Amino acid sequence: MNQPERPMPGDRTARKPYRTFRTTGKKWLQGLGAGALMCALVTGCGSSDDASPAKPTPTVTVTATVTATPAAMTSQVDKVLGAATGAAERHGYRVSAHDASDKDAAPGDDWKVCFEKVTFAAVDYGAVAADAPCPRTDGRPIPWPPMPRAVGGTYAHAVDAVGKVTSGEITVKASYKDEDVDDSSSTDGTYDDWKVCFQSPSAGTRVVGDRDVTLWLTEDGCPAAKGTYKDRTNDPDYTPPAQADAGSGGTSGGSSAGSSGTGGGAGTTCEIVSNAGNCYDAGQFCRNSDVGSSTHAANGRMIYCRDEGSRNRWNY
Repeated sequence: MNQPERPMPGDRTARKPYRTFRTTGKKWLQGLGAGALMCALVTGCGSSDDASPAKPTPTVTVTATVTATPAAMTSQVDKVLGAATGAAERHGYRVSAHDASDKDAAPGDDWKVCFEKVTFAAVDYGAVAADAPCPRTDGRPIPWPPMPRAVGGTYAHAVDAVGKVTSGEITVKASYKDEDVDDSSSTDGTYDDWKVCFQSPSAGTRVVGDRDVTLWLTEDGCPAAKGTYKDRTNDPDYTPPAQADAGSGGTSGGSSAGSSGTGGGAGTTCEIVSNAGNCYDAGQFCRNSDVGSSTHAANGRMIYCRDEGSRNRWNY
């Protein structure tokens, strides 16, 4: 049996046994390491020049909308709509307005604010005309106030009561034809204690807007109707009652032209007499046809019929 040759000492050409070669190969693989192996499997471990370029990352732009919060604002109820609108806009609100009544009119800047609805960035006003009261709720009819009863009370009380429902003009007139009431004196206290006999509009009438009012006054004692005389003898059409006979030769009835009037002295002549045949006295009314004429009064003095506006009177 042949034995394997032994290498000679110093012989570098002698090869190592086959077993030694395989052992050395395993160690080489182990030296690559896990990282190198992974590189080989996935990318091939090529150079950086051969690698695919990285895809660009998209740029995202975000735009943020910032809404300013309106500043706090005090209530504008009972304010003029134009001023309320300006205040709301200065505070950063969007403003709208509507008719607060059951109508659908377009509100004006001079209207009055009755209701307001405020949201985050807007305000809506419900308004009515300046002279109208606010409805109880938005969209309801306007509650126009009723005219108070002035008849039977004093003029001062009537002015106070009427002034609460209207700012219209108050006109005064005389309840009697033969009682003077000067409208220009109605504000100086002259008629404060006079009695109201008639009124227009009547009590209970709905007062829409600033309605004018007329009051008929008297110093004392109201007539049954307007246009009568406080002193019946002042009525040109007054006929005195027939006088009883005063003995033989007595006459009855009133005096006539050419005879003495009531209270007149003997021989008094009245050139112009009333429709009843009586002589006139100073202060009594005279007919339109007598304006500019003169006559003797019942007391014998000369009187003249003068135009005094709506009334004509006999005066000295």
